Amino acid sequence: MKTIPAMEELENLTLLGNVTSMIGQSGPSTLKMVFDVVIKVTLIIIMLGMGSVTELDPLLKHIKRPIGILIGMTSQFIVLPLVTFGLAHALMLPNVAALGMLVMGCCPSGSTSNVFTYWVEGDVPLSISMTTVSTVLAFGLMPLNLLIYSGSWTDENLVIPYINILISFAMTISPVALGILLRWKYPKIANVFVKIGSIAGALAVVLTLTLMSLLYPFMYKATWKIYIGAILLPFVGFIFGYFVASVCRMEPFRRRTVALETGIQNFPLCMTLLSLSFSREVFAEISLFPLLYGVTCIVASVIFAVIYRIVATFKAKTKKQKEYNQTDEENRKSLKETSKFMADINFDDDD
Repeated sequence: MKTIPAMEELENLTLLGNVTSMIGQSGPSTLKMVFDVVIKVTLIIIMLGMGSVTELDPLLKHIKRPIGILIGMTSQFIVLPLVTFGLAHALMLPNVAALGMLVMGCCPSGSTSNVFTYWVEGDVPLSISMTTVSTVLAFGLMPLNLLIYSGSWTDENLVIPYINILISFAMTISPVALGILLRWKYPKIANVFVKIGSIAGALAVVLTLTLMSLLYPFMYKATWKIYIGAILLPFVGFIFGYFVASVCRMEPFRRRTVALETGIQNFPLCMTLLSLSFSREVFAEISLFPLLYGVTCIVASVIFAVIYRIVATFKAKTKKQKEYNQTDEENRKSLKETSKFMADINFDDDD
């Protein structure tokens, strides 16, 4: 029978000792409570803002013809878990770290993807639809994927936090529904909430990075392999999500949406699953990858958005310059024709 070894080699023994001793010192209960409350309130405001930018007709269109949603779910629950499984083996991670990585790769998409989709001018209604549907499908597909792939590292039963999935669903759908209602009835008020939601998104990025570093400083003591995996996974999700959407010939702004939905996973849900499934000693080590991923995923998403903005700005300037040159060329051509016409008139007058 396979079990999760607490120590596979001297390096892992030292790491586990450091982490176990630090986990009791880090993350004071008051700060942890502040972190949970602030992040949840911020996410609710973000989802209200994203709902406020969403019109009902495009959302219903995605629901009635769920081609985009199906493509996204294929990328989310079929491609990403398989890629995560392969990446964990390629890096030859220790059993515990590999399992933490796998659980992260099998989680549904997180609500943060919606605000990043808005920032990269993606399809927000599609993003919201995918987040909602992936959260619902996680009830069945998450345990199925873990059953299929986790055998390489353990045969212990993982506890799926169904209550937390329900809470995640409620935190997504409720403020979004209210935002859509505001957009329908009071568009001017909705525009205000869109701006508030975007600001809250930027605030959530800063707060998450800061508070996680204060609560879980031990995560930065991970081995280089865990660092590499945590850095690669979000970018691999972006690349494969975009690739699947491209193969299915989706429009560029929807490709960006699917890429973000695939690359941004529900980090809090992963942490809850691990805390329910393992002892404190094992959790101290298995949580290293998800914790680092929580940081690298946000950083990777910011990089994604910044790159898009730079490319979009460059394209806009190039297009504007091209239009200017074309207009200038047309004006010169028109002036030349006018001059020729006037010369012909003058020639006729002389005659």
